[in-house]
Amino acid sequence: MPEAAVVNKRARVGLRPETLASSLVLVLLVNVVQRSVGFGRAVLFCRWLEPDQLGYWEMAYGFLMLAAPLAVLGLPGSFGRYLERFRQQGQLWLFLRRTTLWTTLLAGATIGLLAWRRESVAAFVFGDTAYAGLATGVIACLGVVILHHFFEAIFAGLRMYRVVSAMHFAQSLAFAAISLALLAWWRPAAESLVIGYGAACAASILGVIVWTLLRVHHDLDSGVSTSHREFWPPLMRFAVWVWVTNLLTNVFGVVDRYMILHWGGFEGDQALVQVGNYHTSCIVPILLISVANLMVNAMTPHLSHEWEAGHRDTVSDRLNLALKVTTLAMLGAGLLVLGLSPLLFHYAFGDKYAAGLEVMPWTLTACVWAGLLLVAQQYVWCNEKSHRAAGPLVLGLSANVALNLVLLPRFGLAGAVAATAVATLLALLGQIEVNRRSGMRVHRGVWFAVFTPALLAIGPYPATAGACLLLVLAVTRGWIFTAEERREFARLIEQRLVPFARRVRRPSAPPLSDTTTG
Repeated sequence: MPEAAVVNKRARVGLRPETLASSLVLVLLVNVVQRSVGFGRAVLFCRWLEPDQLGYWEMAYGFLMLAAPLAVLGLPGSFGRYLERFRQQGQLWLFLRRTTLWTTLLAGATIGLLAWRRESVAAFVFGDTAYAGLATGVIACLGVVILHHFFEAIFAGLRMYRVVSAMHFAQSLAFAAISLALLAWWRPAAESLVIGYGAACAASILGVIVWTLLRVHHDLDSGVSTSHREFWPPLMRFAVWVWVTNLLTNVFGVVDRYMILHWGGFEGDQALVQVGNYHTSCIVPILLISVANLMVNAMTPHLSHEWEAGHRDTVSDRLNLALKVTTLAMLGAGLLVLGLSPLLFHYAFGDKYAAGLEVMPWTLTACVWAGLLLVAQQYVWCNEKSHRAAGPLVLGLSANVALNLVLLPRFGLAGAVAATAVATLLALLGQIEVNRRSGMRVHRGVWFAVFTPALLAIGPYPATAGACLLLVLAVTRGWIFTAEERREFARLIEQRLVPFARRVRRPSAPPLSDTTTG
């Protein structure tokens, strides 16, 4: 069926895709509001919870993010790459029926197994079988989180980012309202946050189901049905490697917490206190990863469209530019965060987390590199070589564990955070090299740019001086941006900013003089 006909038909039932520019703008605007709500919520969590309870919540949330994609073999992670292909072939509902069935079966089996072994889950996640009750609540929450991720993946694959953004926004607001109410009027403990998070995901799911029933009609499939033998192999090859990559990514993101819990040599609840301090140092820096992740989710279907159209050089150029601009934007944001963090820890957190403030420069550096890693991985997603994202993650994960074994017993929390930052840089460099070997034309400026976030680790004042010098070199010497990119920026400034400046400077017309005639 011609693509134009499919698009027209989808528009009539409310499934119209959006352009890359509108998607990115919408995602970023909603993300600003959503993250503002999330930031206020996190500040209150830190003020109302003791450090050990904050540590329990950090471990519970990390487990949810680790187990959700693991349970379903990464199947929803393939939607951004393949849902568009099946839509163009007139097989959208066939795709959704089959993937929904298998996602449900896999999730149900995983949750049943974890519930059966809940004491082992408690020992692994919280370091003590006495927390089997909390582990049971986390396992129940996992089922709702999997379903929430599934719906997000569907609408992101359809390039309907207004729906995805609405889901994120509703979930964020509901989580804040429910969890803060439970903390205030029920129990100031991690259990309140687990219940609030699960209930918020359920509310978001209910809203999107109602919207779907009102807007979408089951009359989209027009292509010839594909047999299971033709349907599953390419999808699962991609999904399994997405699963492996998600597993490695999520393990990479939480391994330092588990090392602190099981290898740090802390007594009693001190390990969870350190995890709580680590959590506070991540509250602002983690927003940078969230922005990068949302941008990646918005970019993937559009880059896949360019790839399917045969525009491979366009994909390379867009990723090169995205890496450079994202690096400089995150570096600037990081400098602002470093300058304001002492005020945050004093006034908002009540000086309860001094250790978190001490490690924040390294945490910020690690989060910037982690966000860039998400952007760099898009090339292997587009060319259907997702397995090539696993190697750099294995490199980074191995380095993280090895460095933690050495640095954690000697330097405590600071050693764990520094180990994570260095390991993340190694993974990022490895991914860019994999992209180059896979056909991406990596600009020289990309290699230089990805090292610059290391400035954040040396403190706000030296980092600011280094960033100013870097900006001058990027604009005048071409150390980061190519000549064509600089000309494009100049054209953009001329087209957008110069007319605006002229309108601002334009004097108003003088009032008409009051004349008399004789």
